Amino acid sequence: MTVVRATLATLSILAFGACATAPPNLNDDMIIPGERVGNVELGMSLAELFAVKGTPHKTIPIAGTGATSYNYDGLTVGADDKVYWIIARDARFRTPAGVAKGSEQIFARGVYGTPRCVVTRGDITVYDYNDVYFEVDNDTGKVSQIGIQKNTQTCNG
Repeated sequence: MTVVRATLATLSILAFGACATAPPNLNDDMIIPGERVGNVELGMSLAELFAVKGTPHKTIPIAGTGATSYNYDGLTVGADDKVYWIIARDARFRTPAGVAKGSEQIFARGVYGTPRCVVTRGDITVYDYNDVYFEVDNDTGKVSQIGIQKNTQTCNG
């Protein structure tokens, strides 16, 4: 009987240990500022990007750099050897607080507080919070896209 109990205890520990080490499901359409959008993570290699997203619909070289933008359904990814920015242009992608394309500007500002800077470019105003930014359509007052980087560049000029 002691052998049976010891075996069951060992199997239970192994089963719980396996559950604790399972990788998280990153295909959740969440925008995590400074980290990821769904299963696309900042810092992942191009091989990893292509493995999780497949062939992009369109690629565009980024002028003056060795980088390229890769367009997928609702996402644009900037990368050279590694992903360094991600832009979400589809309402299915949202922050943990619920900010997504189509959210009211006042809601996004209420959630994230005072931005590091605000820049208006024609019909768009950018609210930059360092590792996430929101572009807002000035006519509708709604978020048109959400971008993430380790350190956004909007405030640099």
